[in-house]
Amino acid sequence: MMKFFKKLAPAVALALCFGIGGCGDTSFSVKLGYNDGTLPNEDGTLFYREYDESLFYRNDLTLKKVADPSVIYVEEGEYAGKLFLYGTSNTLSVRGIGVWQSDDGVHWDSYGVAFEPETASWGYSSLWAPEVIYDGAGKYYMTYSARNSNTIAAGGKYYGNTYIGLAVSDSPAGPFVQWTGTNADGAEIGLGDPIFDPAKITAVDGVACEAGHYARYRFLDSSLFADGDELYMYFSRGKDRYNVLTPGDDYAYGKETSEIWGVKMKDFSTPDYSTVTRLTKVGYNTVDGETEADYNDIDRERASADQINEAPQMYKRDGVYYLTYSVGGTTSNFYSVAQALGSSPLGPFTKLSKADGGLVLGTEMNWIQAAGTGHHSFTPIGDELFIFHHEGADRYTIDSENRAIAYDRAGMAENSKGQKVLAANGPTSYSLQPLPAAISGYKNIAPEAEVSVSGLKEGSDKKWLTDGFFASHLTGVVGETEFDAGTTAEISLRWKEYRTVGALLLYNSIDYDKTFYRIARISLSVRTASGATGTAVADNAAFPFDETTNYSSQQLMFAGSNLVLDFNDIEVNGITITFRAPRSEGSVAVGDICVLGK
Repeated sequence: MMKFFKKLAPAVALALCFGIGGCGDTSFSVKLGYNDGTLPNEDGTLFYREYDESLFYRNDLTLKKVADPSVIYVEEGEYAGKLFLYGTSNTLSVRGIGVWQSDDGVHWDSYGVAFEPETASWGYSSLWAPEVIYDGAGKYYMTYSARNSNTIAAGGKYYGNTYIGLAVSDSPAGPFVQWTGTNADGAEIGLGDPIFDPAKITAVDGVACEAGHYARYRFLDSSLFADGDELYMYFSRGKDRYNVLTPGDDYAYGKETSEIWGVKMKDFSTPDYSTVTRLTKVGYNTVDGETEADYNDIDRERASADQINEAPQMYKRDGVYYLTYSVGGTTSNFYSVAQALGSSPLGPFTKLSKADGGLVLGTEMNWIQAAGTGHHSFTPIGDELFIFHHEGADRYTIDSENRAIAYDRAGMAENSKGQKVLAANGPTSYSLQPLPAAISGYKNIAPEAEVSVSGLKEGSDKKWLTDGFFASHLTGVVGETEFDAGTTAEISLRWKEYRTVGALLLYNSIDYDKTFYRIARISLSVRTASGATGTAVADNAAFPFDETTNYSSQQLMFAGSNLVLDFNDIEVNGITITFRAPRSEGSVAVGDICVLGK
């Protein structure tokens, strides 16, 4: 990480002592010295410049040939304050699960192989999609998917199919070992046995089925979810490995599908097979298939030859269960994260339209900065929530052999129906974003300010300025604050007390036609260490269009495009932002304001 990033500060002390009313004057105005958070490249290029790593991160996609990330933030013990990532690893030829450690979510150090099955294990090849959960009592449990290519294990009972396994470790760094022993049902689980045996499914949704019927299907992409004292496992019920459609199972558009199922667990190693429940139906909002799902004008669930709902994760907030999952094929540019809402861990769940927040994270047509942003991991870091995901390492296409890891902020937003839904600030690419507050020590204090505006467009709302979200799509639950064109607009933020502030980020509109070109003036009400008060002013701060514009389609900007002012800490109790909207018609929009402070 960069140790010596030079910042610029207001020359407050000099201004007081050399010519602004003399040292006895308690009111002053000085020029605010700042930079944009980056250092120029020697070759003059704009992208991937060095930046202030004490406050910001940028998704430079440095961790490549890794996919399907599971990320945990360790809060106690030897690795407190560290991030650990587990993923499908091409460098291990998918015969083992890799583990990496990071302090900031961008720069990752390999800790080698977290889990590699013994040669007698049932799951000896195609190890995919690990998910790690901490039990709060010193144990880390990893579920994973693997293909049984071992004809010897369990007498070849599970040969040739994909199943779910369980491994355990005393450390987030590993090593993990395959769980074996006697489960809660009294069954002996050996190296030759997966933790979930589909042959034992005798009913789905409470409807009986022939014993062994689902043994021919693939089961993968599992994740565990603790709901108080109860434990659940979610997974993708994949396709029939023989590719033979069974009447009643080819749900969507005459094609075989992959869908999300769930089961209650008696403990980490014992599924309660009587509770197996189908949670999604591809292409439809509910499993009853009455209403077709519609995320946008490109139906992401039908964007691939494969009809897929996969990689589920559960999140709970205020009694609502948020089933999040990936839609479309993993090699599709439109591989995305979607959500469905329910009132219990096993549903029923209802998918949301894009307008209502159904699309949590995804790309748009003609984007050149991100592709295939799916298979996610929701990771709490301190008091904030983040979404880690993989995407195409070259940003333009998604290749199953070369994916990379990125992450963005997430949280709860409210849709027009009054529902609280998960939303993500991204996918971001070349723009700087604030580090997690638990890592940098600085949080966004803009939501704590009293906000006033002038020049607001009729029908617009100032609430979008400090809600902590910026719009990443033209349609969705996150809005922007619009100002009348041809006017001078002003935004004022005031805090009841002076706050220590180190940076300001102004997010532009996602809509190219509503972007602002420059900020006429940014004025900070400041206080010096001696108690003198005055203003620090920055004039004519230009927005960096060359680094933030999707030139292949100028309808949309890069998600998270912003103007950054980075300076040494100063005491601030107010910020006034003045900008002109030069267009003669339409409006100019601001996506969000972030003030990094303490």
